[in-house]
Amino acid sequence: MERRHLGITLVLLSSFSAATSADFGGLALAGRTGSLGFGGGMMMNFLPDINGRFGAMYFPLGVSGKIGDVNYDFDLRVLTFPLTMDWYPFHQGFHLSSGLIFNQTRMDLDTGSGAALTIGGTTYAAADLGTVHGKASFHHIAPYVGIGWGNAFGNEGRWGVVGDLGVAFLGRPHVSLRATGPIAVEPSVMGDLAQEEQDVEDDLSVLRFYPVFSISLFYRF
Repeated sequence: MERRHLGITLVLLSSFSAATSADFGGLALAGRTGSLGFGGGMMMNFLPDINGRFGAMYFPLGVSGKIGDVNYDFDLRVLTFPLTMDWYPFHQGFHLSSGLIFNQTRMDLDTGSGAALTIGGTTYAAADLGTVHGKASFHHIAPYVGIGWGNAFGNEGRWGVVGDLGVAFLGRPHVSLRATGPIAVEPSVMGDLAQEEQDVEDDLSVLRFYPVFSISLFYRF
C-alpha cells in the first residue's frame, strides 16, 4: 500500500513539474512611459495566467498656478516604484491588475515674488512677510487597481507591448509652509499659514485618486 501511495505521489509530482515548466516561468525587461513618467522594470511569470511586475518611474515637472489668492511656483518630482500582479482571466491579452505603488513623490512650492500676499484672509506687505516656501508630500504606499492588454509571456514573439489603465489611491497630501520675513514667527501669522496649508491641501486633494496610464515595450528572455 505504501509503495502504491509513493508511486502515485511521484507520478503526480512529475506531472505537475512537467506542466508547470511548460505553462509558466520566465523573465522580461521593459521600458515604460505614462502618467507616472518614464522608467522601466522587470516582468515575471509566476503561475499560469499570473504575472508580476516591479519597476521605477520618474518625472520632473515645474508649473505655476494660483491657489486661493496666492500665486505659487510648483516644482514636482514624481518618483514611484510600482509593484503589481496581473491576472489573465480569459487566457489572452486582457488582464486585471492590482498592487502597491511605493511613492516617493515630493513637491516644493513658493511664492517667488516680492508682492504683497494674502494668506489666511490677511494681506501682508512683502517687507513684513517675505516669501512663502513649502513642501507637499503624499502617502508613501498607494494601492493600485487597473486593467490592461498585453502579455509578455503569451504566444507572441520576444518583443511586445503592454498597455495599462488604472487608478492609484494617493490619499490626501500633507502640506507645510513657512514665511521668510521678520513677522514670520508671530502667532497670528502662524495661524494664517496654518489656514493656507489647509487651503493648499484642499486644492491638491484632487490628486488623491491619481489616473495611471502607461505603455510598456518589453523583451522576453
